[in-house]
Amino acid sequence: MSKTLKEKTAHGIFWSFLDKFGQQGLHMVVGIILMRYFLSPAEYGLVAVIIICNALGYVIIDSGFSNALIRKKEVTQTDLSSVFYFNVILSLLIYLLIFLAAPFIAFFYENPLLIKLVRIMALSIPLYSLSLVQITLFTKAIDFKRLAFSNIIALVCSGTLSLLLAWKGYGVWVLVMQPLSVIFVKNICLWSLSSWRPTLVYSKNSIKDLWKYSSKLLASSTLSVICKNLYASLIGKYYPIEQAGFYSNANKYAEISFQTVIPAISTTVYPAMSNLQDEPEQLKKAFRKTVRVSSFVFFPVMLGLIVAAEPLILTVFGTKWLSIVPYFKVLCAGYLFMGMSSLNNILLFLKGKSAAFLYFTLSYNIALLISIVISVHIGVLAMAISWSIVSVVYTAVYTLYTSKMIAYRLGEFVKDIIPYFTLALVMSAGVSVLSYFIQNHIILVGVQMVSGAAFYLGITYLLGSKVFKEVVEIIKNKTIK
Repeated sequence: MSKTLKEKTAHGIFWSFLDKFGQQGLHMVVGIILMRYFLSPAEYGLVAVIIICNALGYVIIDSGFSNALIRKKEVTQTDLSSVFYFNVILSLLIYLLIFLAAPFIAFFYENPLLIKLVRIMALSIPLYSLSLVQITLFTKAIDFKRLAFSNIIALVCSGTLSLLLAWKGYGVWVLVMQPLSVIFVKNICLWSLSSWRPTLVYSKNSIKDLWKYSSKLLASSTLSVICKNLYASLIGKYYPIEQAGFYSNANKYAEISFQTVIPAISTTVYPAMSNLQDEPEQLKKAFRKTVRVSSFVFFPVMLGLIVAAEPLILTVFGTKWLSIVPYFKVLCAGYLFMGMSSLNNILLFLKGKSAAFLYFTLSYNIALLISIVISVHIGVLAMAISWSIVSVVYTAVYTLYTSKMIAYRLGEFVKDIIPYFTLALVMSAGVSVLSYFIQNHIILVGVQMVSGAAFYLGITYLLGSKVFKEVVEIIKNKTIK
């Protein structure tokens, strides 16, 4: 990797981390206030059972074109304009379908309020289509500074509006307006910061060329979204609606670290590694470094959350949300492994193995569907456990397959991750003992977090960890030495 590319990638990682952590931080602050003081589990449950409509819409209108455009070395104005018009037209058709389906969804859940909730919430789908090309161009250029600015501004505005509506007593409508306001403000920022504009040109050939690669990603992404959101949708049907609220929030907060650390790294290194497709040794070296940095950050965070789950939730959300603790712990265990499997996607995308990605995603989601059928009538906790078991098995098989693509031997992989996993395990075991000596949950969670972080960072520093130094350099200078 050239020095210029190193600096550009490190700079991108810095801003990508700032973006992801800033987004999650704002989400958490607003979410904590809403959950603790204003909204009930049942209100969250109402939105959780219908969010699958929006999630599917987002995936379908992207159609995998973002990854295809990033991977393509020479992208023309015709390509970009064609994708833009395709996305917008498709989003309007999807909204029309959801609008017409709303009464049937309300009938399925025996709740007429869902008709209005579904129709208004789905307006975010056509809004989302308007800035997909800008996001793709910024990502391809590893320009995460502007993306971070847009995301943070949008969340600040949306969070302020949400808190105001909650204070005025709008209840579940607060959760409906959140995605609408975020995407609306984000569109304004992205169009202001980007110089790209669509021209009056559309090429079927451009769409067909991109579709050859993106179609398989679309199929796999669609399956993933369905299975991911099916849990809350079925829980809302077969169990009291508040259980859907408990599960969806347990999953949301268990997923925060997974959706922050791993995407912040993988989103940045993907466009950078795309320049190393024809340099196998350099590609392997860059990927191993990515695995080590991810392990260094991810393992202690996830294991720490499992250990501190009960006092953390009690302190942050209050007693009315304690029911999410067992779900939260089990889901965190699953995401601990899923984080590593997500890194493997980089290799498949770089090698153009979208068919293999579809195969693995299809296999994973079929296994999830089987586990859902088996566990849905046993209980909500059983559903969470079955998801984690499938995720662990999937990660093991997926990692063995992708590692062969760059001659990344199993022994090398274990060598790269085991020091950080072992140290994180020792750290979490140590802080768990503190619960026997400290009864106040606020003091307990504070001491656990501080002592755990001090122990982990202190030991890695004393051992002279190279990854520790690299992470410090990224934070301080935005460069990798």
